[in-house]
Amino acid sequence: MKGLQIFVILILPFITSGQVTDFLKSSGSVIRANSQTADIFIDGKLVGQGEVSGVKIKRDECITVQVSEVGYITQIKEFCRKKGMPSMEKTEYIAMPIDDSFEASERNDYANNDIIINPKEKDVSKSWLNAIRLITNYFDALEVNDNDVRYLRTAWVVNVFGNYTIRSRLIFRLTNENPLEYRFKLVSERARGEASPREDEKFKSWDRVLKRYNPLIEEIQSRL
Repeated sequence: MKGLQIFVILILPFITSGQVTDFLKSSGSVIRANSQTADIFIDGKLVGQGEVSGVKIKRDECITVQVSEVGYITQIKEFCRKKGMPSMEKTEYIAMPIDDSFEASERNDYANNDIIINPKEKDVSKSWLNAIRLITNYFDALEVNDNDVRYLRTAWVVNVFGNYTIRSRLIFRLTNENPLEYRFKLVSERARGEASPREDEKFKSWDRVLKRYNPLIEEIQSRL
């Protein structure tokens, strides 16, 4: 054993710093997220949740790490073993910021689905007027209000939350006169980044509704 110690001491001066680094990296790095349930992807493949160890990068190559979880902003980073490119530390801590749009909303089965209402007021004109009064408490502008066919569509209301833009509108229409029946739909859509409400191609249907509209759904169901 003593002979081995002497050998190690004698050989250490001849080991370059690069060789030491390669030796340390041979055991791999650790990727740790700020949530234990966050999905960790490497080059598009799910490799674990919360923390992944033994991550290695081949010489002169790069990897793409993505950390995702509902309620947080997805983080994507590239790490390389190339000169002049971002390298991976022994432990990489990747923090995902909270998604403000998620905090300001709630998952709702009514989002983007028709809801049937059989109003208490059986007079079409009166029940239609009651509906308009209620809806305009939450949506200031009406894009379409056809009193002849009893069709109403509000203008888009846009809310920007950092990394996402949410647009919301309500559609209310008469679907049957005997028995009297209305249908309403709260349309909720989300786009990544800032977007104009007219940029339809950027928006996708979202299964969440901004909390500010939850009372509207309850009022339409109970008061009409």
